[in-house]
Amino acid sequence: MTRISWAQRAVILALPLLAGAVFHGNAYATSIIIFILINGVLAIATCFCMGHAGQITLAQAGFFAIGAYASTLVSLRLGLSLAIGTVVAIILAGIVGYLMGRPIMKIRGHYLGLVTLSFTMVVQQVAEHWTSVTGGASGLYGIERPSIPFLPFDTLFEFLLLLTAYWFVVFIATDNLINSRYGRAMHALKYSDWGAQACGIDIARYKTEAFAISAGMMGGVGAFYAHFVQYIGPESFSLDISITVLAMCILGGMTDLRGAMVGALILGILNEPLRAYPTLQPIAYALIIIGMIIFLPRGVVPSLVTLIRQLQQRRSKDKPQHEVAQSHSEGHP
Repeated sequence: MTRISWAQRAVILALPLLAGAVFHGNAYATSIIIFILINGVLAIATCFCMGHAGQITLAQAGFFAIGAYASTLVSLRLGLSLAIGTVVAIILAGIVGYLMGRPIMKIRGHYLGLVTLSFTMVVQQVAEHWTSVTGGASGLYGIERPSIPFLPFDTLFEFLLLLTAYWFVVFIATDNLINSRYGRAMHALKYSDWGAQACGIDIARYKTEAFAISAGMMGGVGAFYAHFVQYIGPESFSLDISITVLAMCILGGMTDLRGAMVGALILGILNEPLRAYPTLQPIAYALIIIGMIIFLPRGVVPSLVTLIRQLQQRRSKDKPQHEVAQSHSEGHP
């Protein structure tokens, strides 16, 4: 695990801001950037839970929905701002993630994936039938999109700035966490529960906290999603979200946060032409997952990083031989 340098962090932060400035006034392009950032947060949370803590999860859509509904109810019923709604969404989704993690901490592998998949389906059913709170199949609408009063931009670009701030905080906090002592202890769970326990690591605690932390991230970005689209319903949080986010992580690299953003970027751009062919969309994602598992199982970013390091090592080894050959050709002893 290598901490991402501050130079790389600055470049990563500048990319969405620069793209937003370039396409300022273009609602379609700005909306694509916003959706890429939303999916990027979901991918980061998934990489943390699966790539570093080793806990398979397909509960992305469930926690995403919890955060969206929590923030929407805070806004519509209490008239509070997005900032407070986001905090409520993070806390509520984190608590639900912790409570879900406790009873399933002994489940491993594909069985854990099935349990989290069932959780997503349960959340969707609750959203559809708890009409007094969620609005049922009709959903909730009339959600206001926040703006920054002292900036002279349109509300869409101001929303992009707010979302970029949240996304970047999640990115930095996750990178610092996985490279800390706490993160290394959590990373040990990925390889062996027994080995981690032999090192004095509280397995139950770290597994449940992995679900809670990732759930909180997903819940927080769910709040931004609700205030962006200004309508949420049960159909907004289908299983397709979990599958899409998983495809992003596999494509970019499950163990690298930069890979999460690369996967979100590639699929975010690829998703636009596929909107016209909804039946082909899941097939395309399935083919991407299968192809990456066969040809680049580590993902695009980790494979590129390894390739660059190998090239640098070759150059460092070949450079002295080249200098010696050059000195002999010039007649030096």
